[in-house]
Amino acid sequence: MKNKPELVIGGYTIFERKKAGSVMVVVGHHPTAPAPYATWKAYDFTNFTSFNHGHYFQTKQDAMVDFYQRLAEAWEHYTPARPQPSKERKDEPPSR
Repeated sequence: MKNKPELVIGGYTIFERKKAGSVMVVVGHHPTAPAPYATWKAYDFTNFTSFNHGHYFQTKQDAMVDFYQRLAEAWEHYTPARPQPSKERKDEPPSR
């Protein structure tokens, strides 16, 4: 398995990154920053090189929750909805 090259944003070393549609969400750690964990977004129109919209946290747990929430929002916004199967209603009980 090929390792991704190390990415550092504003002194934060990125330890998790995922793409959702045309968005990449990352989470990083900076041990001496006042808020040692952060998440950011980057977009495909910048070739995923311009990270912005940072959220900052005191704990890794809070940062990871935000990371997955941001990914879910990106998937919801940037991926097409799948048609849901129709659920036919039967007014009669099933036959035995």
